[in-house]
Amino acid sequence: MDTLAVGRYTGRMGDVAAALGYLRERGFGGVRPRVALILGSGFGLIEREVLDPVAASYADIPGFPPPAGTSGHQCRLTQGSLWDVPALVFRGRYHAYEGHAPHELALCVQVAHALGADTLVVTNAAGGIREDLQSGSLMAISDHINLMGVNPLIGPTRLEGAKPFPAMGGAYDAALTDALARGQVARGVYAGVLGPSFETPAEVEMLRRLGADAVGMSTVPEVITARALGMRVCGLSLITNRAGGSDDSHEGTLKAGGDNAARVASVLKSLFGELGPKPIA
Repeated sequence: MDTLAVGRYTGRMGDVAAALGYLRERGFGGVRPRVALILGSGFGLIEREVLDPVAASYADIPGFPPPAGTSGHQCRLTQGSLWDVPALVFRGRYHAYEGHAPHELALCVQVAHALGADTLVVTNAAGGIREDLQSGSLMAISDHINLMGVNPLIGPTRLEGAKPFPAMGGAYDAALTDALARGQVARGVYAGVLGPSFETPAEVEMLRRLGADAVGMSTVPEVITARALGMRVCGLSLITNRAGGSDDSHEGTLKAGGDNAARVASVLKSLFGELGPKPIA
């Protein structure tokens, strides 16, 4: 990205400080958030559940790179009470396929951590690989495979306050994942790929043999960042299509996300209920 053309985008060390100054002036962090929730494609209506909201568009936050305008990602940060839990809700995310640098993919999580959140909940739309994961299935992420070719920790300065070489075994908190994987929610391994093109059948077969159950184009950089910062993590995928199909489309992904947003909200609400006065051990 041409930082001179953007003007107020400062790069790495200044990004988080600039964002925090702006957000705190507007009331963010006044009540310490316990959870940061990143909403995937088509899940934006969940943001409406936030009570007493304070909101800011990514485009207005100093230090945040300009959003690329990908459909289904409104790119707004809201703080308030979500299902009785103080929370930060990121409606939309930055993607590597939009041309963002690796450290830019970490920015939302860094800001959430700096504002006090100690738990990250990531959601996404994904293509099903395992036979039982059909369109409309929900999957609690038990592990991931990073095939994106990027890592938010690379570079000579790394991320401020983060472990330079974090362990990724157990990245997805077992107790939180157990809380998600109830009822009709399956468990599985998420493969993160670069995109934006969907996967070929041969690539899907490769992913299957590698142990992936679902595939998508996000989430992994955020999880790596959160673990490097010492945050607890859990993730929920909505299967919007069978990976490798000839009719895969972003429009179809958004429609499936919107059609199933209420189900996703119900699962997340149950999780947040257990994150209330007595946190999950």
